[in-house]
Amino acid sequence: MSDQWTRFQLNLGVWQGSFTTFDQQLQLQHVQPSELTLSLAPSGSSIELALLFWPKQDSVSIASQSGDPVKRIGQHFSSLQPELCFFPTGSFCRGSLFIAPVPQVWSRPFAEFGFLFQDRRHRLVLLWDGSGRLDRIVLIREFRAGCNVEERPAFEPEMLSGEWLLEETNRISGHGEDHSNVIRRGMTVEAEDLDGLIALPDGGAIRAPKTLGDQKGVDIEAWWCAGSDRIERIVRRYDLHGSWVGADHQLWTRA
Repeated sequence: MSDQWTRFQLNLGVWQGSFTTFDQQLQLQHVQPSELTLSLAPSGSSIELALLFWPKQDSVSIASQSGDPVKRIGQHFSSLQPELCFFPTGSFCRGSLFIAPVPQVWSRPFAEFGFLFQDRRHRLVLLWDGSGRLDRIVLIREFRAGCNVEERPAFEPEMLSGEWLLEETNRISGHGEDHSNVIRRGMTVEAEDLDGLIALPDGGAIRAPKTLGDQKGVDIEAWWCAGSDRIERIVRRYDLHGSWVGADHQLWTRA
């Protein structure tokens, strides 16, 4: 069994929450309650995904399930797609394998980041339109069914003050295993590390170009502050030709 498959299994369970959609100006569009079930087949060789949605609710920041689901999505995993990679914590990212250097009408680049810690999952999906403009940001807050856990406060730079232990994992596109793992002690988060970072509810933050086009390489990243002593950061990297070249995962814990 590969490390990737083992890490995927850390996400198994029933996750109740909601999909919150913002526009490019971070204006709330709607919230849609959800329930995601990830279950392992008896053979252990595949994972089944079942996602239920309840009606969308406008002008609310938090929504709860009411009535019957209005949409069902099912997916079967017997192998993992090349754009999807998991990290030692069970957190993951996936996204477009290629971003056209010049925006194309047929191209709809996207990036998804999923963070996992104990009975919480925090996911972020970024979607660009055919003109290369950031169109939507979807925040997915999930809680393990039957567990009494709370949402995290909105992300603030002050959460990152002090010294940290940094564990970093690097993955290269086309390679099935981690490329490198590094541990550094006594690390601090500098002001330039936060330049351009956009704060979101539930301890999340993103940094990404609002317009894709003439960049000489693109980095798309997400952060999640899962607690006062734990932060994760994932970065998807693209070269100057628009090809996905790899992803970096950082786990920051209090030194």
